[in-house]
Amino acid sequence: MRESQAKTPNPPPAANPGVALVVNSWLRWRGVAEAGRSANTRMNIKPIIHALLLTAFLVTPPQLLAQEKPLHALPDDPMKAWGEVQKVHQALRPPDDWRSHEPTAEQLAEFQKQVRQTAVSFADKAQEFIVRFPTNENVGDARITVVHALSHAVAAGDAEAESRIATFVSTVLADTSIPEDDRVGVLMFSGNAAFMKKVGMRLFIEGMSKLHDEFETASIENMRAALKQFPTNSMIYTMLVAVAQRSTGERQKELATEIINAPGAPPGAKTLANHILKGTKPYEVGQPLDIRFTALDGREVDLAKLKGKVVLVEFWSTTCGPCIAEMPTVKAVYQKLHDQGFEVLAISLDDKESALRRFIKEKELPWPQHFDGKGWENLFAVRYGIFGIPTMWLVDKRGNLRDTNARFDLERRVTAMLKEQTADSK
Repeated sequence: MRESQAKTPNPPPAANPGVALVVNSWLRWRGVAEAGRSANTRMNIKPIIHALLLTAFLVTPPQLLAQEKPLHALPDDPMKAWGEVQKVHQALRPPDDWRSHEPTAEQLAEFQKQVRQTAVSFADKAQEFIVRFPTNENVGDARITVVHALSHAVAAGDAEAESRIATFVSTVLADTSIPEDDRVGVLMFSGNAAFMKKVGMRLFIEGMSKLHDEFETASIENMRAALKQFPTNSMIYTMLVAVAQRSTGERQKELATEIINAPGAPPGAKTLANHILKGTKPYEVGQPLDIRFTALDGREVDLAKLKGKVVLVEFWSTTCGPCIAEMPTVKAVYQKLHDQGFEVLAISLDDKESALRRFIKEKELPWPQHFDGKGWENLFAVRYGIFGIPTMWLVDKRGNLRDTNARFDLERRVTAMLKEQTADSK
């Protein structure tokens, strides 16, 4: 059935109820079409199918016909449906034992076939999610998942997946009801298909870590191509700054200069690019930070008014595994030392408010959270050039930035700063 599914024409994502109706009709048709093994088989049994359908119609009570629902691969609950779509990442992983020894030709061929089928299946699920839950907070990620899954199919040699990506991207770009950053994300991610096609099954045998340099070069070209269509998009420039920051030598200089000279680059990106070019930082240890915001829970926060306390400024996200892993430690230190003057200010790089609120409630996090919904373009992340999380800074009792690597041995560091005397405390 999976191979038949891979060859089935793919519907464009729905942007309105009319299109959704068309695609739901397609899904129902696909469910029937896949019941047979080949087009010829379906043609030969067509009269029998007609007879069976007619018989069913005559003997089925009208109320049951009214209750008939379209065929779906995903659950009706949006959260459960999204959970199914997210399984794509695990489903496309190569066997763990390939890390210790290279697969045989037979194992590779079998896995290649499996990837093609699985990738197409998850692309279908992601598109179904887009159609059925068009206002869900995860619909933007679902669009990326379509391209992500199909790109893996391309790496596994599925020629049809490449053209399907092109059709999907074209449809997304033409739909101006989709937020620009979402359309840009799909466009840039689709550029990976050429890279995937080039490396083929090396992607699974060698792993992305060994292909990092090739992938970085391809990513830069994807960003440049996206800028031709979206020359003022700040998200692209933020990503270019991030690449420039982790680059070295001539590439770093070239990218930073490119950003500075780009007419459409936002001022924040140009400022960070200037710092990169000069070898300076957008912050200075020993000096105050300008952090003021209204927290997610309504609290007014001003770091300058917390002098006399030791403050952890934590850049994090609910989608960041290492951030989540650090949370029990941060919470334990907070509970132990809060009464002695320890505070935490969290800067969330999430882009989904409901997900952040759920996490805060579930984990019972008491400290204020800054959230502006911009993800990696968060106001303070861009201001201070934060492109890796978790990033944990400590501000001393004088209100000055003292430690930019507080992630390790947090309790000892905070305890030492709490013991320090200031002019006001003498």
